[in-house]
Amino acid sequence: MRISTSTNIFSHAIDRDFISYKESMKRCKDAGFEVLDINFCPAIRGKTDLVEDNWKEIIYDLRNEAEKIGVEFSQSHPVFISGHPEDHTQETMELYDEMMERSIIASSILGVKWAVLHPVGSRETEFDIEADIQENVKFHGPVVELAMKHNVGIAFENMIENLNNKRRFSSHAKELVALIETFDTEYVGACWDFGHGNRLYKDQTIALRTLGNHLKATHINDNYGNRDEHMLPFHGNVDWHQIMPVFKEIGYEGDFTYEIHKEFNKLPDSLKASLAVFSYEVAEYCLSLVK
Repeated sequence: MRISTSTNIFSHAIDRDFISYKESMKRCKDAGFEVLDINFCPAIRGKTDLVEDNWKEIIYDLRNEAEKIGVEFSQSHPVFISGHPEDHTQETMELYDEMMERSIIASSILGVKWAVLHPVGSRETEFDIEADIQENVKFHGPVVELAMKHNVGIAFENMIENLNNKRRFSSHAKELVALIETFDTEYVGACWDFGHGNRLYKDQTIALRTLGNHLKATHINDNYGNRDEHMLPFHGNVDWHQIMPVFKEIGYEGDFTYEIHKEFNKLPDSLKASLAVFSYEVAEYCLSLVK
């Protein structure tokens, strides 16, 4: 496993709408990160370089700069919508479709291996897994086809479910496996978000073993099981000492990729660099637990 982080640890600033990908990349590199997950999610809100008219030129320039300074983009997080597509206006869905296409093409330009998507659930049923799967085949199928055309894999992410919110498809590892096997292609796998998993599983090693070789990507973060806090490992109650050896057991070949932006978002900009360096050191300790 290689240590990686989302670019979103350096995506916010008090004096700007957003920080460019090039600046975010360089600041991640300065903290020690040479493998990155590029986060396209804010494009649905009109932010990030992806919304610019010359977005392709920007992404090609980013790729060239990454090659120059020795940075690899191994994952991406395309845009997503909350809830069901029918909950949104036609205008929103048209924007989503445009930004999703840009997300996939930009991922391909940057050499991304796995783009992470949020599964959707059926509006009619909460426990009909087959209906949920077919809903995702219908909604995400064209994105999977586009990604395959551009040599990008799609990793479906586990969603959030606990006693305090509505049942959500794909919160359980078995549901992710069923969705992945329905697509039946090497271009579709799973991304496990440990913060999401901590809302449902007391022991997430069960989920990892269930996913097995379907696991292609990770969102490493922590919480106390009540909120999606996106904290550093050991800042919540996820048992990393128990979890880390299982990566080797299941033959995981992907990266240890942080999604810990909430540790950074409200920090004064001058403090972010030192926290990024510390977060890299935490990741090094985590990887030392893989025997």
